[in-house]
Amino acid sequence: MSRRPTTLDFPTATPDARGQPPTAPRSSGTFAAFEVPGYGRLWASGLFWNLTRWMSIFVCTYMVNQITGSPLLVQLVGSALFIPMFVGGALGGVLSDRFDRKRSILFQLVMLAPCALLMGIVVLSGAEQAWMVYPFILLIGIGQMVDMTVRRAMIFDFVGESRVTNALAIEALSMTGGNMLGGVSAGATVSLLGIGETFLIVSACYVVAFMLLVGVLTPRREVPVSKKKLSIASELAAGFRYVAGHPTLISLLGVTAIMNMFYFSFIPMVPVFAERLEVNALLAGVLAGSNAFGSMIGTLAIARGMRFGRGAIYVGGSFIMLVFMLVFAASNSYPLALLGMVLAGSGTAGFGTMQSVLVMVESSPEMRGRAMGILSMAIGALPFSMFFLGLVAEVTGPSTALLGSVVLGVITLSLWTIWRPQAAKAV
Repeated sequence: MSRRPTTLDFPTATPDARGQPPTAPRSSGTFAAFEVPGYGRLWASGLFWNLTRWMSIFVCTYMVNQITGSPLLVQLVGSALFIPMFVGGALGGVLSDRFDRKRSILFQLVMLAPCALLMGIVVLSGAEQAWMVYPFILLIGIGQMVDMTVRRAMIFDFVGESRVTNALAIEALSMTGGNMLGGVSAGATVSLLGIGETFLIVSACYVVAFMLLVGVLTPRREVPVSKKKLSIASELAAGFRYVAGHPTLISLLGVTAIMNMFYFSFIPMVPVFAERLEVNALLAGVLAGSNAFGSMIGTLAIARGMRFGRGAIYVGGSFIMLVFMLVFAASNSYPLALLGMVLAGSGTAGFGTMQSVLVMVESSPEMRGRAMGILSMAIGALPFSMFFLGLVAEVTGPSTALLGSVVLGVITLSLWTIWRPQAAKAV
């Protein structure tokens, strides 16, 4: 009796001598990763997942701001989104190494689609309250943690080290495209139809992401027999020991933590800034997506190949983000705020692409998922910084709070790069 195939058997059935997954012959070009069988559908599924995430962030923060008018409560939406990264990131990395990655992604999509549908029904019935946003966005945060620890390791399974920079640059395009389209489409839908209808569209996008991925044949992933005998706690501890003994990984994770403490905390507050600039929901959505527009331009340049080392792009992009966020925070005009956000986004391309690339390239194959999980924990600094930024904004105002955060970010990143230069020197 023939079995239904569940994995993709490449011409060579086992990894190469360095433990890398076998792939099609290496080629160059901006979209070289799409030559790998199945990667295109994996990428498209990720695009819809990222679209739903950014649509949800915008519509939830917009809804809370409309109901409460409180910068702190708006920022708590972001805290709820990112707290799973801190609490469960390392565990998610263990599960990524231990279980079937495709099934893990499909499971979270199956859970999120009906939740978005329920939110839409509640809002359309007129029974919505601000507190309802937080459990919903927390579930999205759990899905985001799965995406960070599982999808990126799965991409490496597909393309191998020779194409991983190109593949993750293209993956960053799906993130930035989802960010840009998510903010704009959510703002437009809220303006034209309403908040409830926006939640219904989010639910439909989850279904599309599921359908795109469910038929993809995944590469065979070899798991050492001895590894299967270890407990989850033992694997988790081994992951922390591995990272602690790797200076470059420590340097990389430090940069990630700093940027999430002092830069990305602004994300939920975009509708608050838009209200201060006296623009409607559509233009607020454009402002929310403009960072991704700048990132998309930078990501295309990275996908084509750049003369700088990966580490230089990673750290240099971080400084660019911080400098131009100062322009956004200080601006009293919508066009200047929009320009600042776009230019900051150009730096986000280098940061967002290279942080995953460098962690995976620097990690051994059996530790890759756990290293990505610990990266998620570094990103998990974000919910605390969002909460603190919201507290400060309640007292000083959004612009002053964000300006102070970004200035501290420039100082802290400079000191960290001097003390731990390994990330900047990574090739």
